[in-house]
Amino acid sequence: MKITPSRRTVGICLATALTAMSLHAQEQKNDWAMTGADPGQSGWQKDELGLTPESVPANFKFLWKMQLGRPGKGTPTFSEPLLIGRVINGQGFKDIVFMSSADTLYAVDSELGHLIWTKQFTPTTAAPPCDVSHLNILMEPPVVINFNARRKRAPGTPRPVEPPPTEGIHRKLGVSPGGGYFGFKGIYVLTPDGMLHEQIVTTGADFAPPVPFLPNANASPYGINFADKTISTVTAHDCGGAANGLWSISLSSGDYHVSSTDTKTVHPLNLTGPVSMADGTALLVTGPAEPSEASNSDAHTASVVAIARDMKVDDWFTPQGGMASYQFVSPITITTGKKQFIVAPGKDGTIVLLDADSLGGPDHHTPLFETPALTAPGAKHTWDGFASWTDKAGTTWVYASVSAPVALSNSAVKSNGSVTHGAVVAFKLDASEDKPTLQPVWISPDMVNPAPPRIANGVVVALAGGDKSSSAVLHVLDASTGADLYSSKSEIPTYTEYSGVSIGDSHAFFTDHNNVLYSFGIPLEH
Repeated sequence: MKITPSRRTVGICLATALTAMSLHAQEQKNDWAMTGADPGQSGWQKDELGLTPESVPANFKFLWKMQLGRPGKGTPTFSEPLLIGRVINGQGFKDIVFMSSADTLYAVDSELGHLIWTKQFTPTTAAPPCDVSHLNILMEPPVVINFNARRKRAPGTPRPVEPPPTEGIHRKLGVSPGGGYFGFKGIYVLTPDGMLHEQIVTTGADFAPPVPFLPNANASPYGINFADKTISTVTAHDCGGAANGLWSISLSSGDYHVSSTDTKTVHPLNLTGPVSMADGTALLVTGPAEPSEASNSDAHTASVVAIARDMKVDDWFTPQGGMASYQFVSPITITTGKKQFIVAPGKDGTIVLLDADSLGGPDHHTPLFETPALTAPGAKHTWDGFASWTDKAGTTWVYASVSAPVALSNSAVKSNGSVTHGAVVAFKLDASEDKPTLQPVWISPDMVNPAPPRIANGVVVALAGGDKSSSAVLHVLDASTGADLYSSKSEIPTYTEYSGVSIGDSHAFFTDHNNVLYSFGIPLEH
C-alpha cells in the first residue's frame, strides 16, 4: 500500500528540518561584524567551537589565498575582513568574508575561496590628497530574537498584519526594510568622498541611497565603529581638509544627524577607529602635543579621552611622565560583573587599568593599576593593541600586542624566547579585591609588528605583520601558556602592513599589503 504523507506530516518534517538547520547554525556562528568583534574591540570570538589547544596542532593549516583587485597606491590604511555566516543567496547557504580595496568591496565564499560578488564605488570627487588603500566597512550586529517572549493573544484574536517589505527606492539607509526579522542584512561602507553606503550582503546591491557622513571628502578616516544605532569614525593628519577628531552619524531616524568634536592639532591614534563603552561614550587615545598646543591645558594630549554622545569631553586620563612614543594604539573595554574597565597605554612603556566611571581619578593622572614597563624608555611603537577574554574558570585575561622589544624582568613570567622586535604579552585580571591588578603571565615568541591579538576558545591568533625586509607569520598560541601551537613559517611571502585578523567558523582571515586575502584554519568536513 502506498502511503501519502499528509500536509501535517510534511509540515512537521519541514519544521524539524528547519529547526535542525537553525540549531546547527547556532552551534557555531561565523559572524565578525566589526573591527575587534564588538564595539569595545575585545578581539574575542565568543561563538568559536572548533579552534582549541587540542585541535590546532594537528588540523590548523593554510587553506587558500585570493588577489582582490590591484594593490593600493596611496598611504596604507587599516583593514580587517568581516564575516557573516549562514546567509541564503541563489546558491544556497553561504558563509561570506568581506574585504575591500581602495574603491571596491568584495564578497568571497569563506570556505571555498570563490568570489561571490563585487561592488565598485565611483568617487564623486577628484583624486584625494591622502589616498586610501581600503574602504572602511562594518555590519550592524544581528538582532537578538527572544522567541519565548511573544505576547499571548486572546482566543479568537487574529494575528496582527505584518507590513510588507519596503521597496528599494523607498528604503532608507540603516532603517529596517520591514517584512519581519529575516529581511535584508546590510554591510556599511564609508567611501573616500565622505559618503556612507549600505549594501545587501547577499548580492552587493544598494540597500538604499547613500548619505553624506564626513563633510570634507578625502578625509582618510581610520576605522569605523557601530554602537546603539550610531556609526562613528576618527580623522587625523588633516587629510582632505577635515578637522582632526571624532565623527558620528545617527541612524536612529531619517535625518542622519552628524556630530563631531575637533581635537585641533592633536591627532587621534586609534587606527582601528573609536572604541565604544557600554553607554555609547567613545574612547580616543591622543598623540603628543604640537608646539602650538604645548601650553593648552584643554588639549588632552598623550591621553585616553572619553567623549560623550553630545561630543563633549566627559573624562580623561593623562599618565604622569608622558606616554610611550606610539604611532598607533587603541584601548579596549572589559566588563566583569557590573564593573567596566578600560585597558590602555600608560606612562612610557606601561599598561594601565582604568575605571570606566573615572578614567584617571580626581586628578586625571591616577589609574586603578599600572604594570611595570614592558619596553625600554623612549622605545618607538609602530602599532600596539589589546584584546581580552574570560576562560571557562571565570578568569579574565588581557593580551597586549607590543611593537617594540619587550624587556620584562619577572622570573614568574613564562618566556618563549628572546624578544628583539615585538611580542604578545598575556596578563590575568584580578578584580576580586578593591584594588584590581593585571599580573603578567607569559610572553610570546618574537614577532615583527604584531597586529592586535584575537582570542577564541582557549587559543590566541596572533599575526606578526612583518615589514619590508621580513615576511608576515601567523601564529596560533595557547591562551594560557603562550606555547606556539601553529606557525605559518614561510607560507606568507610578504608583509601585511596595517591588517587586522578576523576569526570565525574555525578560520582566520587577513590581507597582505598587496591586497591578497588569506584564509588559514581547520577545513570544513564535507
